Amino acid sequence: MDLMLILKAVLTLSALGLITSAVLSTAARRFYVEVDPRVEAVAAILPGSNCGACGNPSCFAVAEGIVEGTLPVNACVAGGQSCADSIAVLMGAEACAVASAVSVRACGGGNKAERAYEYGGVQSCAAVARLAGGSLVCTAGCLGYGDCVEACPFDAIAMDERGLPVIDLDACTGCGICVHNCPRGGVGLLSLVPENAPVAVRCNAHDKIKDRKAACSACCIACKKCERACPADAIHVIDALAVIDYEKCTACGTCVSVCPQNCIDIHGRAASIPPRAGDGYGKNAPGFAVQDQATE
Repeated sequence: MDLMLILKAVLTLSALGLITSAVLSTAARRFYVEVDPRVEAVAAILPGSNCGACGNPSCFAVAEGIVEGTLPVNACVAGGQSCADSIAVLMGAEACAVASAVSVRACGGGNKAERAYEYGGVQSCAAVARLAGGSLVCTAGCLGYGDCVEACPFDAIAMDERGLPVIDLDACTGCGICVHNCPRGGVGLLSLVPENAPVAVRCNAHDKIKDRKAACSACCIACKKCERACPADAIHVIDALAVIDYEKCTACGTCVSVCPQNCIDIHGRAASIPPRAGDGYGKNAPGFAVQDQATE
């Protein structure tokens, strides 16, 4: 073994290491960009999920925008009111109200919906939607392959035994990513509603009632019983589908109790039952009761 050759190799590598370290150290000092400590402080308050719901590429970019004054303190959709309040205190700005929202699924089909064909391809809603519009007879229903589950950065959605995504309102931030990733989100299958919206219509169909009933046994049949029974005039059948006016809705639950199809559920963070307990149960939800609507 040539010890001199080994020694030369070690010395050469050491010299290269020292030269490289010196170059990197010089470059680091010359190209160093000082970061406003407030940016790092704001970034620490933000969720850090980089979900993009606010329209920015990262939470750090949002922090920079807030400190620079190009974004409001309530720019983070996912962080909600507590995040906005903490940032306002840090920045010495006035607190801004955050209109918190949650995602809602307008479909109760799942295993109650008829299939147009048996699909055996890639297990993805986006993939099956490209094949003749989807495997469901209903062109507005949930395809059931869980693209929304995969897309949710907050682990707030899970598929249930019916083949439907159930949204955990305790975890949902209203970021809207599930809506954007659902191939039928653009036609209202998934949408964002106020976080305290107390009821949800689990149907999204607008075709003829006869065709609708043939496609799904859990559909809205436009009977208008909910419309006639609502004491607050908060629900109306529009285009053969029950639609709720959340500004008028009092969470009395009357529409839920009279729906013959059981396709109106108690929903929302202000609901009288746990977030997941009402999904798909309608008037049979455990703990459901119609509120007393007696007037003074």
